[in-house]
Amino acid sequence: MKRSSTLFIIISLLALGIVITWFYINQPVEKVENVQGIKVPAATLANAYTENEKTANAQYINKALEVTGIVAEISKNQDGKTVVLLEANDPMSGVQCTMREAKKIPAVGERVSIKGFCNGYTIVVLLSDCVFI
Repeated sequence: MKRSSTLFIIISLLALGIVITWFYINQPVEKVENVQGIKVPAATLANAYTENEKTANAQYINKALEVTGIVAEISKNQDGKTVVLLEANDPMSGVQCTMREAKKIPAVGERVSIKGFCNGYTIVVLLSDCVFI
């Protein structure tokens, strides 16, 4: 009797773990369009990260941002997605926006507004899942 109770508990815990994992994996993905974004100019965002990355991460990381700036460069990444680099005050910095879709591609020098999730900072501030607004 004791052995069958232990086996039942183990199987029950295993089944519970599988159900929890399945629900976790199949959660709907949060889209940037459905989240209120923090409005910030590209130069201000880049300056915040170059001045104090820890403070900027506390304020911006994993949050939706609405960034406005001038297009410095347009390229494609290794996945074939369009990447728009927005100018900052420092020519060695900027805001790199990886676009979800490339429906309209702006010209270099054009002022644009882009909304995306902040992923942190390397040499530039990184935004992902970006859309034009």
